[in-house]
Amino acid sequence: MIRTSAQAVDVLLILEGTFPYVRGGVSSWVNRMMQGFPEYRFGIIFLGSARDEYTATPYALPENVDYFAEYFLHDSNELPPKKVELWAKRADLQSVEVAHEQMKHCIAGKQEGLNLAAYANNFSMSQQTFLYSEAIWEYFLARYAEIPDQPPFIDYFWTIRGMHAPLWVMQKAMENAPQAKIMHCPSTGYAGYLGALLSHQQGRPLLISEHGIYTKERRIDLMLARWIQEDEEFLQRAGHIHYLRQLWINFFALLGKIAYSQAHKIINLYSGVISLQVADGASPDKLQTIPNGIAVEKFVSCRRDYAERQDIVALIGRVVPIKDIKTFIRAAAVARDQGRSTRFWIVGPTEEDEEYFAECMLLLRHLRLENQVEFLGFRAVTEILQDVRLTVLSSISEGLPLSVLESFAAGVPVVSTDVGSCRGLILGANADHPRAAGKVVPIADAQAMAKAIYELLDNPAEWRRCSEQAIERVESQYREEQMFAAYRQLYDQSLRRN
Repeated sequence: MIRTSAQAVDVLLILEGTFPYVRGGVSSWVNRMMQGFPEYRFGIIFLGSARDEYTATPYALPENVDYFAEYFLHDSNELPPKKVELWAKRADLQSVEVAHEQMKHCIAGKQEGLNLAAYANNFSMSQQTFLYSEAIWEYFLARYAEIPDQPPFIDYFWTIRGMHAPLWVMQKAMENAPQAKIMHCPSTGYAGYLGALLSHQQGRPLLISEHGIYTKERRIDLMLARWIQEDEEFLQRAGHIHYLRQLWINFFALLGKIAYSQAHKIINLYSGVISLQVADGASPDKLQTIPNGIAVEKFVSCRRDYAERQDIVALIGRVVPIKDIKTFIRAAAVARDQGRSTRFWIVGPTEEDEEYFAECMLLLRHLRLENQVEFLGFRAVTEILQDVRLTVLSSISEGLPLSVLESFAAGVPVVSTDVGSCRGLILGANADHPRAAGKVVPIADAQAMAKAIYELLDNPAEWRRCSEQAIERVESQYREEQMFAAYRQLYDQSLRRN
């Protein structure tokens, strides 16, 4: 659905599962970017999963947004009606064959000469033809016959359907998209793929800003996913990944390679991910590091001394598996078992993954922590940071978390897992002479997390040193105006290419 229409914009943002429907994180960054460049006219294409998963819009569109359209990739009620005696043209079948051969070639690490037209050409085939023609059916039967460890055919069939269904949704997005001087995607995935196609179609530069490495995070999600059917044989074969699970992993790896191939510039938040980006197919000469920045002044009023704060530890983030909320809850249980009365707050939206939230609530009740751990839902971050003594980040994957920068700006030390840029962010760049703004602990280690929390809470002098270092670090290195200056230069360079 197109809500706000324009024929042309300066920057077309292509967003997957973020702004304006999901609070915090990338959505917050998108909102601030548009507000930070009032001289540019923006367009937005939002890609979501299913329409009923996005019921609230926490962000209003800034005044400089001239185009907004939303598309839902997996709405089953939007499938076309079945047609009998439907025949695929030879050219249609060839386009499917070429695209899938390139997929195999690309996944094997041979992405040189990747032809984006092979994927753009698939849009010449109707969705009805792909879903219901006998020739396409025979083609996929032949591909199924080539699989060494064949999964049940019905699972294979619906996996292939699920992978291809978004293509025709994105075709509509392409047909309706405005002309843009720059395409800008905060991720690869479906958004990056659509950005690459639009960049190819319009002959305009594509910028990709990776807040987390999408293909890495999808690998984690897919390895944990319960909706992928696995038979007992694979469950019993240690070290083997089921064919359908690996097929999805390969699919998202391909989308990433396509986006990287078309991109003019690929932005990362810290230099530590460059090797991962290169391994996933990014050309080193396209890479540039621009750290996140925040409006530091917004948090000055939150700065309080240790004695003025309450005995509260907060995790600020979405309640989803990749944030590993359960380890934070288990750390609270360790604290309770040690006779501590510290309160543990979990501050963030719970509706994104309702099943995971239910699991967290079940764990909380099982550990009898109802009086010590509280889910507060979404709150203004300044409201939280003026009261708590520590914040905790328990994630199993991150980039450069805004929640850490916001804690620093409020003078709140952070205990974080050793993910993304967090080690350097918290301990400082000089490993030989660290000036800590908190503690770093291993992933999924509740005992280590609890230990680090109380090494700070039990030592007000160390807490104050960390608080001072946190403020100094964010004020000198992670101001919003520094980020805006870097992106303004990048936008200007990209506009000169037109």
